[in-house]
Amino acid sequence: MPETAESYQLVWAVLLLLTFAMLLSVNSTQKKRKKLSKDIRRKKSALAKRPVEDIVQELKLEIGVIESKTANGRPVYARLKEELVNKEEQLKYINVGLFPPTYRFDDSQALKDRIAGCLDRQYQVIKSGRATSAYTNWDWFGSESKGARMVTSYQSLLLKAFNAEFDMIRKKMRHSSYETALNKLDRLELQLEKLGETANVAIAYEYFDLKAEELTIWHSELLRKEKIKQEKKKQQALLREQAKLAKRSLDDIDDLEDEIYYKNSDLVKAQKLAKELHGASSQDMEQKIAHMKEEIEKLETKFERATSQAQLTKAGYIYVISNIGSFGEGVVKIGMTRRLEPMDRVNELGDASVPFKFDVHALTFVDDAPRIERELHREFDGRRVNGENRRKEFFKVSPPEVAKVMRELRIDCDWYYEVEAKEYRESQLIREARKQEAEEAQSASSQFPQSI
Repeated sequence: MPETAESYQLVWAVLLLLTFAMLLSVNSTQKKRKKLSKDIRRKKSALAKRPVEDIVQELKLEIGVIESKTANGRPVYARLKEELVNKEEQLKYINVGLFPPTYRFDDSQALKDRIAGCLDRQYQVIKSGRATSAYTNWDWFGSESKGARMVTSYQSLLLKAFNAEFDMIRKKMRHSSYETALNKLDRLELQLEKLGETANVAIAYEYFDLKAEELTIWHSELLRKEKIKQEKKKQQALLREQAKLAKRSLDDIDDLEDEIYYKNSDLVKAQKLAKELHGASSQDMEQKIAHMKEEIEKLETKFERATSQAQLTKAGYIYVISNIGSFGEGVVKIGMTRRLEPMDRVNELGDASVPFKFDVHALTFVDDAPRIERELHREFDGRRVNGENRRKEFFKVSPPEVAKVMRELRIDCDWYYEVEAKEYRESQLIREARKQEAEEAQSASSQFPQSI
């Protein structure tokens, strides 16, 4: 019996728990129902004030604005992402005491590649702790760890001072002062070694050799530019001589052309007169006519020689230029000029007839400019922008493609694949700023009530 009583009590307890749970569930369901009913009434009231079509239309407009902003933002995002990668690469060097080099507009791509390789090796040496040497075990008030941190800080300061002074030496170096710059670098290393005597810290030989190598690379670029400068003087002298020769030849051609014309006129008159004469007079006239023909033949020979001489002026500059603001990416102009200053021709092409100035990818002096120009035009003939007018020298090719063909033609010159396109990019930024300003003004005006 007691077991039966306990069983009944357990059953009653379970029933009570189930009943309580059901009541809670019903109560929760009622609350949810009330909340849903309230939401339905609120939404019905809102729909009564504003139709669904208006809401859908507004949402579509918002989606259109967002899609437009997304489309405009994608190229900006890609450009910023690319710049971020470059900045992170520069920051990596700055954090270890290496300052990213600043290049001049006429520095060659080869120089940039060689300096980048040299800086990467320097970075690896600094990162591994081999750039400076420290022959001491300091302790700071009995703490070896604090002493080690002090030595590390001393090494970092010494390295940054060395790199900063190196940049000053490098920027002041000229093509004729390489030995002076190298001596300055040696003295700098000795001065810093004396300053580091307290902590027994100095610039390591391995790192010093890498900086000396970098100095040599910069000096080779200065020598290259000086060589180009001297060669340009010779090229200009040759072009001047060609121009004089061509002018003399053209003057001779004009004089000979006039003389041949008058001689032929006299010959025609003599031939007409010979038909009217008889006997000895006719024979004398025939001899005169034969003599006149001989003189005309001599003049024609001189005329041909002068014409050939005028055509010998073949030296000139080959240029490869682009204008992404005017013609888009992947379009270059390949041409030639005999101007003493070839950039005058490039600037002339970028005058008021096009919206933006041209950027130069290559500009090199060759002995036979017309032939090289023809070879390049023939190579890219199927990729002309204007297929009808062959005097238009624009081609849908990239600068590296033209560089490859010029190397095959054994023409060595400096190439600049990355272009500044300053005017075009600044115009883009101005347009984007104005567009954003207009959108913000439109957004602000839409928030005001239609009537007050």
